Amino acid sequence: MKLPPRPSFPVVLLAGILLLLLVPACNPFAPALDEVPADQNALLGNPIYVRGFFDRFRAAYQLRDSTLYGQLLHPRFRFTYHDFAANVDRSWTRDVDANTTYRLFRAARSTNLQWTQYLPSSDTLSSDTLANVERSFLLTIEQRDDERFSGSGTARLVLVRKNRNDPWRMRSWYDRSEF
Repeated sequence: MKLPPRPSFPVVLLAGILLLLLVPACNPFAPALDEVPADQNALLGNPIYVRGFFDRFRAAYQLRDSTLYGQLLHPRFRFTYHDFAANVDRSWTRDVDANTTYRLFRAARSTNLQWTQYLPSSDTLSSDTLANVERSFLLTIEQRDDERFSGSGTARLVLVRKNRNDPWRMRSWYDRSEF
């Protein structure tokens, strides 16, 4: 009984490569692609509204996303806190705040920000383009070396926008936290 000739190695290799190119990549264990793209405002908060601004702020901290956080800051943003040791207020600009927040997010294994309550006389819409809001918050930061920092405080924010259909941007933040 005579056996048919075996194909040479280059022919088998070429046929294998051709088969791999023609068969679409398929992973039976991979989840299907979502046909409907997710609405960023529904997932992260819509900063056109004051509540949505705070939802987006929280999402930036939860995800440790400095780009998302940076989108909430007005170009002339100023962060101010009280230095209890020197008994003076200290502040810095948007660039310093963005850099500090970026380094915080990079050093943290996780961050958990909870906005708790609006304080009396807060959420004052001075107009469609200016809002003064004061809120309490709880913040927990777990660093990669397992060191954990927790604190609470209030944030007095001035939110601005060019017109009523634009997203709110933080113009200033006066921080009264207990860290």
